Order: sequence, then structure tokens, then C-alpha cells
Amino acid sequence: MKEFGKVSSQFWISDDIQPLSDKAKLLALYLLTTGHGNLIGIFRMPKGYMAADLGWDEPSVERAIAELTASGFLLASEQCQYICIPQFMEHNPVDNITQIDARLKLLVKLPQMLLEDLPGVLPVIERAVAKASDYKGSKQTEVLLESARKMLGKCSAESRPENKRNREEENKRNIYKTYVRSDDRTTPRTGEVPPSAGSTTGATPRTGEVPSSAGSTTGATPRTGEVPQAKSGKADFSESFEQWWSQYPKREGDKGNKTKTFGHYKTRLREGHTPEALLGNILKYARYCDETQVTGTQYVKTTTAYLNNPDNASNPWTVNYEARQRNSGKLSLVEQVEQANAHILQPGAFSEQGAFSEQGAFSAEGAIYDVEPEGSGESVLDHDGSVRPEVDQCLRPG
Repeated sequence: MKEFGKVSSQFWISDDIQPLSDKAKLLALYLLTTGHGNLIGIFRMPKGYMAADLGWDEPSVERAIAELTASGFLLASEQCQYICIPQFMEHNPVDNITQIDARLKLLVKLPQMLLEDLPGVLPVIERAVAKASDYKGSKQTEVLLESARKMLGKCSAESRPENKRNREEENKRNIYKTYVRSDDRTTPRTGEVPPSAGSTTGATPRTGEVPSSAGSTTGATPRTGEVPQAKSGKADFSESFEQWWSQYPKREGDKGNKTKTFGHYKTRLREGHTPEALLGNILKYARYCDETQVTGTQYVKTTTAYLNNPDNASNPWTVNYEARQRNSGKLSLVEQVEQANAHILQPGAFSEQGAFSEQGAFSAEGAIYDVEPEGSGESVLDHDGSVRPEVDQCLRPG
């Protein structure tokens, strides 16, 4: 069992870690330092181990694994319950030939089923073997290297990444198979399949002509010099995703990669979210952007970043107005009302020049100056003159 794990200080600011959710970051850190790990970053790790060590339920572990896999940080095999951290050995270089031999021993012990079930592990092993070959090792090192090369040679040709790329190139070339029509045959109707390249009814193309593509629906032979159109690689987006995409709030610059966003959209659906819930959530986010006045600016999240973080799909997107006013230094509505009515709520707050003063208007007994008690029958005079209306209204100036 590994006693400790080394993590670079660049972990927290790397491009593949920063966009992740908090749970995905924690799982990545756990896999880099777990005692179940080894020197090559390829080891058996059942989901039950992760759930028990982190105190999570298995659905939470599965969501975090899916997020790390989508970001390229992790490769996971459901069948063998193995995981692979592709860049582990690059971030943890060896210091001596003893560590090289220890890594080679672990590599040759990997189950063959893993190499067939998870082809992405093969380039990782090949890089490790190539680097080990650069060192001048012992006889044991040469034996281990030979065993590792034999193990790679036994891998199924169908699972080798380079052979897979070759097959994809071959399929692209097959798109340009020759589909021709006879000179005495009219142009096929839309949807009609043109005759095959080996058909006896199809005539050989004229000199300089390029045969039509396999994906053509019209079947017409292109004119001289024309380049056939390859089959479109546009993703087939679902109707619910198209509706979600149309409701996304406007932002400055690129809205986001639609194909990648659709991949994250399907991931959220696999996690248990419904299309209706995702649509309602994005409508709440659009209203949140309007209320915070960020719609149409760079502060609106891109679609890829929005769906890549699973926490956004369950965020209620409500605006905390009190916190925003407190952070901006502005008075809340209640505070503004209190300030505007301070002369009523706090009568002594006005200066002596004001028309109202608690000490100037009220006596110790609470009676208004210059106004006699009710029912006295005596007239109220001002400077031995007539009674002034202001006195009766308790608004005597000065």
C-alpha cells in the first residue's frame, strides 16, 4: 500500500481541474493520494472503496467519475474496476533504476482484459516503456522491458489506437467509392441509390471526372473538375436539447461549443435529470442574469462550462438582494425609508435652525408652549397682539 502521494501546487490552477465541481476536484485529489494507488497510476479501484473512504453514496461517486472522465483526467474500466490516470507518471518522474524496475513490474502484471477493455491505457504503457528504454539499466531491467513489449504485442489489433485511426482513415476513403451511371440512363430521383462500383450497368466515368460520393442522395455524376461532397459530420441534436439551447441567455463572445455542450447535456440526463427540469433550470438562470444585469456580457457562463458543472443543474438561481446591497455599500430599501423619516422616528435629530425641535417645542410636562390648557377660556396672544393662526396650529416659528 502506498504510504503517501505527491501533488503539484499547479493542481488547483490547471486547466483540466479548475472547471470541475468541488466533488470532482476532491475525487481527483483522493485518487492521486489514496493508499490503494501505486507507482504507475493504473490500479484496481472499485467504486465501493471510494464511497467508503469519502463517505459518499455510489451515485455521487459515479457522477464525479463521469466528470473526471469527460475532462480527460481519468480513464475508468467498468468491467475490470480499474482506473488509469494518464498523466500520473509524467507528473511523478522516477529518480533511479530501482523505481524504473518497480514500475515495469507493475506494468507487466496488468490483466490482459484491462488492455482490451480500456484501449486508452495502451499509449500510457507505451510511453512508460519508451522512457524506461532510455535508461541504462540492469539485466533485470532488460528482461522486464522485453516482457512489457511482448505484453503490448499480444494486445488485440482491434483495440490498438493506431489501428483504430487507420480504420477511420480507410472508412473516409471508402466514402469516395465510385458510383457512376450509364450514359443512356437519366439522373436518379432524390433518394434513389446509385449503382455500385462493381455494377455491370454503370459506365466508367469520363476522363477527368471525379466519381460522386457514397453519401450523395441524388446520384448524379459531378461535372468535370468538381470535388465530391463528403458526408456531413454534424451531430444529431435532440429536440429537447435544441429547445434548451435556444433559451440560453445571451452573452458577449462565443456562446459555447454546441457539440461538447450536447455531450454534457446527455451526461446530466444520465445522472437522473429530466429534459423538463434542465429547461426549467436554464430559464431560472436566464432570469437570474436579467436581474443581476449581466445578460449580454462576458459574465454569463458559456454553455460548456455551465453544463460541465453538475451543481448548476440543481442551483435555484435566486438573487440575494440584501447581500448584493451590503457588498456594494448601498442602503437597503428599509434603511432608505428610515433615513428619509428620521425627523419623525428621531425628533431630536434636527438642528436648531429647523422648524422642529423636541426641546424647543415641548415643555417638561409635555404641553406645547404658547398654547394654554384646553378650557381655560383665556385668549392666546403673541407679543400683546392678536392671536396668530400659526399658534393655534402649533407651528409658531422661532
